[in-house]
Formats: sequence, C-alpha cells, structure tokens
Amino acid sequence: MAMAETHLQAARADDAPQGLIDGFERRRLPGDGVTIDALVGGSGPPLLLLHGYPQTRLAWRAVACELARHFTLVIPDLRGCGRSDKPPDDAGHQTYSKRRMARDQMATMAALGFQRFFVAGHDRGGRVAYRLALDHPDAVERLAVIDIVPTADVFEGTAASAMALFHWSFLAQPHPLPEQLLEGRTNEFLAHLFSRWTAPGFAFEPVSMHDYLECFRDPATVHATCSDYRAAWAVDRHHDLQDRNANRTIGQPLQVLWGNHGTADATGPMRIWNAWAAHASGQAIRAGHFVPEEAPTETAAALRDFFSATR
Repeated sequence: MAMAETHLQAARADDAPQGLIDGFERRRLPGDGVTIDALVGGSGPPLLLLHGYPQTRLAWRAVACELARHFTLVIPDLRGCGRSDKPPDDAGHQTYSKRRMARDQMATMAALGFQRFFVAGHDRGGRVAYRLALDHPDAVERLAVIDIVPTADVFEGTAASAMALFHWSFLAQPHPLPEQLLEGRTNEFLAHLFSRWTAPGFAFEPVSMHDYLECFRDPATVHATCSDYRAAWAVDRHHDLQDRNANRTIGQPLQVLWGNHGTADATGPMRIWNAWAAHASGQAIRAGHFVPEEAPTETAAALRDFFSATR
C-alpha cells in the first residue's frame, strides 16, 4: 500500500489541469442520448482511444503525443466517467452496457465526420472496443485491446482469477450496497486497486492520478462505474455468449497487448482471443495492468505499427 499512498500524496499536492492534454482540443460531442466529453488532436487517419477503470481519458496522456504524429486521435471519457454524462442506471442495466457505450462512440465519431476508424481500448475501454467491432464491423477497420479477455470468458474463469478480480462481483452487487460501502472511501479503494495491479516500482504521473481521484469522488461516477460492472454480469456476458453461439467473430485485424504482470497474463490471452478473431496477433509488454501508462514507449510503438499496417 505504501506505493499507492505515495501516488495519492503526489496527486493531492499537484495543481493538475482539468483532464487536458497539451495540443488537444476539448470537445463536447453527442453520444447515444448523452453528451461525451472528448479530446481531439493530431493528424492522419482517425484513431479512437478508450480508457479503463477507474480512470479517465488521461490514461492515454503518455502515449498521445507520439500517436498524434501519425493519427487524428479522439480520446473521450466513457459515459459515466470523467466529464462525460453520468445518467442513472435502469433496472435492466442496459444504460451502461458495452453495446450502449459502443453506440456512444459511433455517434461521437460520426459527429466528427469519421464513418470508418481505428479503435484501441484498455480495460473497460477494450470491452467497448471489441463490442464496437462486433456490432459495427463496417465502421471499425482495425482494433486493439489491452490487458483483457472477453467478458464471457472472465466469468468462466478460475477461482484464482475470481479472487484477483474481486471487484467484478463486489461492484456488481445491487444498488446501493457498493455505493454505500465506497462512500467517503474512494481514495482508499483506488489506492488498493492501483497498488495491486501495477508492476513493482511503477508510479503514476501526478497529473493523471489527480484526475482519477478528483473524478472518482463524484457520487455519480461511483454509481455509474458500479452500474458498468452490473451491466457486465446482467447484459454484456449474454451479448458475448450470443455471438459465440452464433459463431460470430471479429473479422477485422485484432492486436492483443497485455502486461506480463497484468491481470490477463495468467489466462493465456492469445488462446482465448484466437477463438474470437480470425486475424489476431499480440504480445506481452513488461508492465502491470496499466500498460499504456507503465510502458508508454512500447505501447505507442506497438499501436503505431499495428494501425499503420496495410490490410
């Protein structure tokens, strides 16, 4: 916990800008019935970058400048996170399903004039990314997922993986139990997750950690992110199973990246993803779960090379 406490102290001391990256323009864009707050910058073919839990778009801060030399980057806060809208959940948890979040990104990219694009997602953003590819194959040209396996496979995992990913079942408990338990304790909860999921010796950038903590103190963010995990159990895994039972796979080129100290490494990620995609390639990167931040040079190079390749 000492490493995480150091992160928290540094973040409290830092006068961070509000979710901004130098050289990027902040845009308020339409989603699927919500407004998505995004950063847009760079030049070249469009590349959508989707962050994970419990973070914001600043998860891409360390790789954005390099990738912006080759691509027009669109870096949103997912619905329920950061500065994007945080609607209350519905009884069936459709509001925070990855299918709904994928429709957010379709609307956002269309508003920017992009009908076809690349997408890369880490953690929860990776789940939105592969749902985009499955539901909107004409829009997604190539995709990359970072340190995940599909949601249906997570729920079919071992007892060891259930212990490692304890927050999946905790956050998915019915409202308002997890929200009440996290009230006033979000710093401690995030400190535990960050300490548990990073490789030894890694320290987050204070600007990014400040943003994560500040945004996560909002009760609407806590409710929305709990609802995200409720949707994983109630909705997302069923969408995955429907695709699997229909032999529906990812037809686009897929890149799989994971940390060799991350949460996906023990699952044998390529074995799993090869069953979901006809054209999958991948590699482990020396990092924990937060690969784009723990190994930004390697991550940026891998994404640049993959998305620059011709089909």
